[in-house]
Amino acid sequence: MKDVDLSQEWALLLGELDRHVSSGRLSPDTATLSDLMRVYQVPGVSIAVGQVNGRVWATGYGVTGGEASTPVTAGTAFAACSISKHVAAFGALLLVQDGALDLDADISEYLNSWQLLDRAGQQPRVTVRQLLAHTAGLSDTWYRGYAADRAPSLLQVLEGGGSTTTPPVRATLLPGSRFRYSGSHYSVLQQLMVDVTGTPFEDLMRSLVLEPVAMADSSFDQQFPHQRPHPVARGHHGGGAGVPGGWRVQPETAAAGLWSTPTDLLRLDLEIARAASGDSKLLSRDLATEMWTPQIPGGVHGLGTELTDRVGCRRFGHTGQNVGYTCFSSVWPDSGTAVAAMTNSEDGWELLASIRAAADRRYATDVTAEPLGDVAGRYVLRDDYPIDIAVSDGQLTFSAAGQQPVVLLAEPGGRYLHPGLDLEVRFVQTDDQHHILELRQEGVTQTARNLTVRNN
Repeated sequence: MKDVDLSQEWALLLGELDRHVSSGRLSPDTATLSDLMRVYQVPGVSIAVGQVNGRVWATGYGVTGGEASTPVTAGTAFAACSISKHVAAFGALLLVQDGALDLDADISEYLNSWQLLDRAGQQPRVTVRQLLAHTAGLSDTWYRGYAADRAPSLLQVLEGGGSTTTPPVRATLLPGSRFRYSGSHYSVLQQLMVDVTGTPFEDLMRSLVLEPVAMADSSFDQQFPHQRPHPVARGHHGGGAGVPGGWRVQPETAAAGLWSTPTDLLRLDLEIARAASGDSKLLSRDLATEMWTPQIPGGVHGLGTELTDRVGCRRFGHTGQNVGYTCFSSVWPDSGTAVAAMTNSEDGWELLASIRAAADRRYATDVTAEPLGDVAGRYVLRDDYPIDIAVSDGQLTFSAAGQQPVVLLAEPGGRYLHPGLDLEVRFVQTDDQHHILELRQEGVTQTARNLTVRNN
């Protein structure tokens, strides 16, 4: 990527954010960041942009909230919410790399202070990989946090005892059969990492991840906001009401308990990007690649990582929402750029989605479209649903299951849009130099095989 002034670039981007981000295309209805903060009643936002070459730009907007409210700066700490999982996964993979853990070993080999059971009291076989990928089928749980004087221990959370407000963590689905996002997977991972190393989780993550990655403004210690000399953003419910006490305590620290800044978060994603290219001194290329490889075919989740991989937009990272906070951290590996943003509001996601959409348009790498003649032919979504692709007057036509042919609208990056439907089409070349057809509708991707090739 050419050398640009990130501050000037982002001053322009934040001055023209799209209010309608779901289409993936810039609409005429735009607003400034301050406009969106006012509309969604978001008191404070912090943003950082970094590149693999070490250049970073970071700043804050709005206020921290509370009686002694101060301006948000690049150094203001926020709750990192579920991005905690992304950071914890990096730590777990470092333990795998060191030989302390095996991704595909039964977790019962490592747990000694607690054991996972199903509802009948039997012990299922669950692996470390399945915990990291949310495929172990554990209890469906979202952690809302606790007042400081009401917080249970992690073991109480796992057993559903004490002041815990969530059910006991149990295996409730067939392990490995499907994806189900749940913080309970990372609570078990947290206890497993503590049992294996004999080290409190916050201390383990500090020495294993935070210090080596230079995340100096981050901590899994729930006392961090009180001990920090710099301002901490106080959480706000939807509508702007402050969270009593400023924030909630999260004993489920691996799942939702990290405190951090956008600058620290993007440091981790850039380190993973470097590792995936073989340029990290911390994590191997193979393990980094596992982080952003779908663990369920066609899925959008790797090992502790949310994935977007389509023509015109390839990125990975994680999003998060706790009581009082929202955030995201993403890296576009082909352009070597990461963006992270954090808010102190539950209503912050619409604003964050607009910021990330602006980053998509700026940093996603275009993919060259395939020659039209190479993709023409008959494809089948299933045996009773053929799709015919033809070339007419230099344009692709599309006809599905007896529908009238329509001319597809060519978009940058090798994408095509149906002129009348919410349908995106792209052609992907396989290892044998043939093509498959991908149909994307409402965020769901379906694949059609090339029947013409099969019959040749």
